[in-house]
Amino acid sequence: MSEPSVEMLEGRTFDVLVVGAGANGSATAEALAIAGYAVLLVERSDFGSGTSSRSSRMLHCGFRSLEGAAGKSLWQHLTQLPDRLALLKSAREQLAARADFVGAMPHRVRPVTIVMPLFRGGVGGMQMDTAAALLALLGTGGIPLDYKRLKADNLDDLPFAEWLLPRHDLAGVVTFRDYVFDWPERVCADQALAAERLGAEVRNYTSVNALRQMPDGQWSATLRDEMNGAEATVAARMVLNLAGPWIDSVTGLVSAETPQRIAASKGVQIGVALPERYKDHGLVAATDKGAFVCIPSQGLHLIGATNSKFTGDPSKAAATDAEINDLLARANALLPGIGLDRSAVCYAIAGVRPGSRGSSGRIVHDHAADGLPGLVSVTGGTVATSRQTAKSLLRLVVQQLKVSRPKAGSARPNVLEAGRGAADATTFAAEHARTIADVALRRTGEAWSTDFNEQTIQDIAASLGASNGWDQARIAKAISDFRAELAELYRRDLGSVSSPQTDISRSTACPS
Repeated sequence: MSEPSVEMLEGRTFDVLVVGAGANGSATAEALAIAGYAVLLVERSDFGSGTSSRSSRMLHCGFRSLEGAAGKSLWQHLTQLPDRLALLKSAREQLAARADFVGAMPHRVRPVTIVMPLFRGGVGGMQMDTAAALLALLGTGGIPLDYKRLKADNLDDLPFAEWLLPRHDLAGVVTFRDYVFDWPERVCADQALAAERLGAEVRNYTSVNALRQMPDGQWSATLRDEMNGAEATVAARMVLNLAGPWIDSVTGLVSAETPQRIAASKGVQIGVALPERYKDHGLVAATDKGAFVCIPSQGLHLIGATNSKFTGDPSKAAATDAEINDLLARANALLPGIGLDRSAVCYAIAGVRPGSRGSSGRIVHDHAADGLPGLVSVTGGTVATSRQTAKSLLRLVVQQLKVSRPKAGSARPNVLEAGRGAADATTFAAEHARTIADVALRRTGEAWSTDFNEQTIQDIAASLGASNGWDQARIAKAISDFRAELAELYRRDLGSVSSPQTDISRSTACPS
């Protein structure tokens, strides 16, 4: 069964057009559908295929806000009242976002123990104790912090200790509970599909090619199916621009004079294999090059992240050799015993952060100030805070629009609850999967498993072919396109992927 043509939308009117089905867009579409709004959600590629798929995958508990950036101590921040209040506000928001995310999608997150080393001359143990006490006072939403402080001579067999102990400046470590979402792409797909089951119209591979405000105040949008070139024009009472790094491109369709809102930066992470006993442990540290993270994800550990200005096409962002080598050097410097080299790198993820120009954090831009009422953009949002972004936008929409349908209720409809694993052609069609990457990366997650192989690709391609009526030539092209995407965007060579190793005894052993 082929995807219905975009032409079926011709002439329809919606309460809200949501542009972009990453974490923020999909969460917002779901929230609006629950509230009773007629919603159209469109995404130029696949659900969660942009910045959301290349996020840090962490639900922070607030320590990062209180501990501060590299080279600054907690005490330096807390002696200044305005900074103190801002940091406490940020930490409280992170705690609330974490509790909300864990409560709403417990099957998409898992708890991990984070190890944070303390070095002489840096942030001290008492400062971290104070931060932990403040977090407890702010409220953890019923999720234990599990905070502990250990001296350097009492680390026993704590993961990462063996690689930290060679450092003579190690004063100790603190450990605490955080959460990771191994599969941000599936989080986005879950939310988009939930919105659809709640009555929203949801389309991937559909771009907005023209956008203008009509005399009656409504918005007219010309949509294009990126697969077959078909077009349709729809109307919406409001437009929420949640296109991530492409936000300025969307507002530019309306007016070339609209101020630029995005300050884009590129972050790179590398996936490496660590010993099995590290699977539920991660490490974060402040270094002279910024924050360093090493977190468990999908059977490997993600090490990151770099941070550099980005001006190119976000869809083409990829890790360079220099960026990969920089992360390896940072890991080896911080953890002298880890001994990583290029053979340890299974893949590399490069994402473009849609930061807010001239500011930090999430900003909701109501373009009424630009003479464009009914158009709203968001910069600086993350996967971790996407549900908070959705709630903020719902409040804004409620202030301006009345609902056009009965409320759908607050219960999320059933979506694919299974973890990774193959699905059949019927499921692929129902979940709008149109490429092998859609299935392997964002519907089943098979591409992230250590036993991903050529046979799995062939099986997925055959199912997609059956669903879409592809001939053998089309199937072969789909396989070739997918392999090229993995190589170019994720630096992953499928030629090295076969059966998983049964015993990973060294950190340098990448599953192959």
